[in-house]
Amino acid sequence: MDNIMAMTIDALLGKWQQFLTYINPNSAATEQESEPTNTLSLKAIAQTYRHHGLRSPLKQQISYSVNTDIYHVIGREQAIDQINNAIELWRDNQGELSAIIAPFGAGVSTFIQNIIRGQPESEPLLWLSFCKAPLSSKEAIATLYDCFDIQNEPQSITDAIRLINAQPQHIIFLDDIHRLMQRRMGSYQALVTLATILMETRQRHCWIMGCETYVWQRLSSQYQITHFIKTVVQLKYFTQTELTTFLTLYLPDMGINLPHESNNTQENEGDSALTIELNTLESHTKTLMKICQGQPRLALFILKQSIDEHKVSKLSDLNSKDIFTIDTHALKSLDEESLFALAEIYVHGGLTVEHLSIIFNMSIEESSLKLEFLSRQGLLITQYCESDFARHFYQIPPVLSKIVATHLLNHNKLFSF
Repeated sequence: MDNIMAMTIDALLGKWQQFLTYINPNSAATEQESEPTNTLSLKAIAQTYRHHGLRSPLKQQISYSVNTDIYHVIGREQAIDQINNAIELWRDNQGELSAIIAPFGAGVSTFIQNIIRGQPESEPLLWLSFCKAPLSSKEAIATLYDCFDIQNEPQSITDAIRLINAQPQHIIFLDDIHRLMQRRMGSYQALVTLATILMETRQRHCWIMGCETYVWQRLSSQYQITHFIKTVVQLKYFTQTELTTFLTLYLPDMGINLPHESNNTQENEGDSALTIELNTLESHTKTLMKICQGQPRLALFILKQSIDEHKVSKLSDLNSKDIFTIDTHALKSLDEESLFALAEIYVHGGLTVEHLSIIFNMSIEESSLKLEFLSRQGLLITQYCESDFARHFYQIPPVLSKIVATHLLNHNKLFSF
């Protein structure tokens, strides 16, 4: 009896890449097509990721923490090389501004953590996530002072540049800069102040910005931000091959253990148990690509829900027509006013009750009701502020961001240039 060896993750990925070279792309075509009977509502999906009931003050995140788990780089190797090259140029006193552009839910946090893990442990690093947009030059300066724990009262931009340039060198990730695009009095000047300080301190500090794709397009068309950014890395959602690799890594967490690889060279590999399971995974991924449009976490969520619902321990026991689909009726039934509100929430990465009321020139009460309505449809999740309901923060569930963005784009509420 031949020895059977459990496959490690690396071996499994290698096996999977071999499998892709000879798999018949039409292998799933013979499966009888029928209308899916299982559906998940947007609300059911949002509730899984909800922050409803979490009542705590909104705070700005100034630090970073890197998960100690192993991160597998899937389809991002070239992008990581681009950022690492920009960091090396900065170390050689050729510092320029860099940007990471990606749609919500495309794995930017994991991407940044991979970059951080690749730097020397002694390298000073900061990871700043904006959650409150500065609305004046003074607030913009104070925001950057917080990066370095500078206690001085913000004065002129000249003093700010001098003080920041006097700090020890840092690599600084300024994530979520889409949240700076508040449509409020003073926000433009605050943005200009920030940009000027970054430009004038780029030799001392390595500034790497993260921004959502549609917001970046707005910044490019209205403010010509690309004139000041040397390295621009654009991430996208997964291709079908990348999504399959991603799902393979998480199969054990879903109770699915692929068969061991046999050393028996006499066995017809096309009929092996492992090949059957990989063939099935390819078929399921095709189905999930149509549903999730390459968004990895949504695909993972739906596959897990389907596996749990049908209580299977092998992928081949799950028929592709039994994979959950998504009921988007709540999104399709929204009126124009709600779609405009949803678009503003999307491009800002979330809004408070107060901010939405200012953007649409409505009362606080009207804004609150509008946001709660969208939340009850499963289109928003909420972080509550116990001391002031006007500061309740609403955002689109990251796992639904691609579905929402596509709908808004098709209805001319988001624009692609």
